[in-house]
Amino acid sequence: MFTPKAFKEERFDTIKAFIKEQPLATVVVQTQNGLEACHIPMYWQDDGSEYGCLYGHIAKVNALNDYDNLDAPWLIIFQDAGHYISPNWYPSKAITHKEVPTWNYRSVHIRGSVSLLTDPMVLTEILSELTQDFEVNQPIPWSLNDAPENYIQALCRAIVGIRISITDIQAQFKLSQNKTVENRAGVLAGLQQCNTAKADAMAKLIL
Repeated sequence: MFTPKAFKEERFDTIKAFIKEQPLATVVVQTQNGLEACHIPMYWQDDGSEYGCLYGHIAKVNALNDYDNLDAPWLIIFQDAGHYISPNWYPSKAITHKEVPTWNYRSVHIRGSVSLLTDPMVLTEILSELTQDFEVNQPIPWSLNDAPENYIQALCRAIVGIRISITDIQAQFKLSQNKTVENRAGVLAGLQQCNTAKADAMAKLIL
């Protein structure tokens, strides 16, 4: 991933927090039939290695479920929606007119070696971990125990777990860091005037 120095994010705790915040990953794999991609929620886990690992699952019928796909590293992308940045928000634009539209965003690219997991107990652990993460803020959190055991077992027979042993992480948080204090203040004001949840979220990142 091309990452200008101003936008490079290397704080591992910040990257892990972002993955937890934006768990829907884009998984990109070079297969014998060309590039394949799918979108699945994943979570990070500390396995004692330098970068840890990621877990998720796919349907057995997914084209990624092929041991021939395990020879090369997989690319896992986590990204937020970001926000459009208008050049009209920069005070300098009114003076020099040397500003153009851009898009602020955060993105993490992870590469790693892959294991396909079929053990029912491991699959149950993956489902349980994902469920706990997503249900934590529900008034009455749903758990696997809320469904019949034979139903969960049948679902597990239709999926394959994915474990990514992380070998490389590249993160880019493009949040107007390369702009002057005055122009950053202009971006903040412009976002606040949008009066949308997405704009408010970006404004908080720029503060």
